[in-house]
Amino acid sequence: MAKKTDFYKGMKLLGSQKEQELNSRIQGLLNNRTLLESVSENAQLQVPKINRMQEASERMSIIMNYPTKKDVATIAKLVIQLEEKIDRLEEMISSNEKNRNVKSGGSSSRGAKKKSRGRSTEKEGSKKRVSDFINESLLLSAKLSDGDGQRNTNV
Repeated sequence: MAKKTDFYKGMKLLGSQKEQELNSRIQGLLNNRTLLESVSENAQLQVPKINRMQEASERMSIIMNYPTKKDVATIAKLVIQLEEKIDRLEEMISSNEKNRNVKSGGSSSRGAKKKSRGRSTEKEGSKKRVSDFINESLLLSAKLSDGDGQRNTNV
C-alpha cells in the first residue's frame, strides 16, 4: 500500500512540476510581442476567406433550398414578435370582456366557472393558432423558395 501512495504522490508532484513549466512557457509566448503581432496579422488575413466562405454557403443554401443561420434567426425573431402581438391581442380581448361584464352588472358564479374553463381553452387555442400560423408560414416560404429556385434555374 505504501508503494501505491508513494507512486501517486510522485505522479502528483511530477504533474504539478510539468504544469508549472508549461504555464511558464505559455506565459513567455504570450509576452512575446512579435509572436502576437504575427498571429494577429495572420488572423486578419483569414477574415476575407471566412467572409467568402459564408457568402458561398449562403449561395449554396439558395440553390440547395436549405435555411441558413440568418434565416433561422429571422424566423425566430418573427415568432417572438408574433407571440408578443398575440399576447397583446389576448390582453385587449380580456380587458374588453371585463369592461362588458362591468357594464352589464357583473357575472354569476356559474359564468365565472365557464370563464376559467374558457381561459385554459383560450391558451390552448392560441398556442394552436401560433403553431398553425408558423406551419403555414413555413409551407408558404418553402413554396416561394421553390418558385424562386425554378426561376433562377431557367435564367
